Amino acid sequence: MEPTDVKHFSLTAVLVADVYSYSRLMSRNETETSIRISHAITLIRQLTTDYGGSIKNIAGDGVLALFDNVSNCVNFAIAMQQEFANDAVWHTGEDPISFRIGINVGEVREGHFGLHGHAINVAARLQTLAKPGGICVSKAVSQMARNTNGTLKSLGTPELKNIDEPIEVFEIEPQGIAEPLQVESPAIVERPAMAQNIPDNSVAVLPLENMSGEAQNLHLCNGVTGDIISNLTRFNNLHVIAQQSSSFFENSPLQPKEIGEKLGVRYLTTGGFQRAGDQLRVQVQLLEADTGRSVWAEKFNGSIADVFTFQDEITAVIASCLSVKIDKAESQRQQRSAPSDLRAYGLILRGREVYKQPRRELNLHARRLFEQASTIDPDYSVSYTSISRTSNDAWRFNWTERPEEALDDAILKAETALRLDPDDARGHAALGNACLYKRRHDESLAAYERAIKYNPNDADILAEMGHSASVYGEPERAVELIERAMRLNPYYPDWYLWHLGEAFFDMTDYERAIRTLGQMHDKTEAYRMLTASNALLGRMDEAKQHAAQILATHPEFTMKHWANVPPDRNPEPRERLIEGLKMAGLS
Repeated sequence: MEPTDVKHFSLTAVLVADVYSYSRLMSRNETETSIRISHAITLIRQLTTDYGGSIKNIAGDGVLALFDNVSNCVNFAIAMQQEFANDAVWHTGEDPISFRIGINVGEVREGHFGLHGHAINVAARLQTLAKPGGICVSKAVSQMARNTNGTLKSLGTPELKNIDEPIEVFEIEPQGIAEPLQVESPAIVERPAMAQNIPDNSVAVLPLENMSGEAQNLHLCNGVTGDIISNLTRFNNLHVIAQQSSSFFENSPLQPKEIGEKLGVRYLTTGGFQRAGDQLRVQVQLLEADTGRSVWAEKFNGSIADVFTFQDEITAVIASCLSVKIDKAESQRQQRSAPSDLRAYGLILRGREVYKQPRRELNLHARRLFEQASTIDPDYSVSYTSISRTSNDAWRFNWTERPEEALDDAILKAETALRLDPDDARGHAALGNACLYKRRHDESLAAYERAIKYNPNDADILAEMGHSASVYGEPERAVELIERAMRLNPYYPDWYLWHLGEAFFDMTDYERAIRTLGQMHDKTEAYRMLTASNALLGRMDEAKQHAAQILATHPEFTMKHWANVPPDRNPEPRERLIEGLKMAGLS
């Protein structure tokens, strides 16, 4: 008979991880290694909780964690390994800290002498088979894991020490913790034509090619591309395509003329990015899209610490080639955006990659990275802007037990960012977004007006401002702002359509709302508006179908919560939305 004080976990996912070459690292520099591993364990503790697991034991270089959900366990392992691979980019000249991970599933018991069980023993043996930075899982895990961000490669049935039965082992090859949705160009109903009247000073910065060939440099490469684009959006006289759209043409076989026509621009910026240790080389050229002729080309060489100087120089030359004058204030504004510690920039870039999809665990994960950046460099405004976004989403999607505190934090962090950098457009936009859900409508719209003053061509800010204008009671203006954003970001994300559909709903044009929302590739956030629109048109079969999809995609949905979410200044559109949801049977 099993003792009564033994705790039993059935069908638990068991994760065992250890630091590769721990003894060698400690022998080379015990103090520094201890500090770095302590930071690593702290991050692991946080991420484990975010992904629904719990740390049960930490012994020197080893970690033992349990998860109720196998898929969450696998995604945590992938996220953890991705983090340490990316972290190595910012520690050139130092031995990288690499974990090996093994995952199994089975019964586990916990008593006075800790955890024990065959499932743990197998996981520990699997860990020894993993490569540095790798993950090995049992066949049982491979069969139970769903919706994970990796592919499986069988290693056969290698002999496992002191394990008698043959166990097929799989190695996980990560695809990334937050892969962007790969979709075809959206074809929104009544979408404005873009390529027929191409602005003279229009440019798209295509993704810099990662010529280093090392996957962990991708987030740095994409970050440099994104920052150049962001710098260019500050100029009133430029028509700058958003990174969301230009990224669709990474390594594209299309000719410059075809890309220019698809994006609606006269100029393209292309280039490559090389890294060797802490040395960088960035090659950039500006092309006439129609002819493919090079207008300007340059190479920038230096250390990784020079990356912000490269960005500013590239921005200045592109703007100059397109006949835009850069004044002294603009130059000073660019210089203020750089952090004092490069590691903080690395954490921001990693957090942005994680934050791409609206999932609770990814939102928490990104927040951890942004908070680390703020700790490393307390004066880096971008980190507080980013934290504000995660707090806002936690409130919107009901991912927190203290929603009002989350919304207050969103405002506080945005205000902190603006105290540090009053000219930061993204900081003003974050404040506008947070004020919107506090129903401080005048403040929200004013914050977006300031954001557009500093970055008049930032497509995301324009689309968000459209949302603020709509709930302020100006849906017609909202449509204009969002359609302008779509011209700057022709491969726009689904949320542009969501805000546009909301504007049509506020205008009581339910047919256009339904047609617009129907163009979304992922309709998760559209089901509420689709439910209400169909119900108010008397299409109860469609309304009830969408209502069921709301509960399937958001099982935590309650009318009590969502009756408080829509931030309309005029309660009438919100009342119509709630009426439509109730008509479809939601409670």
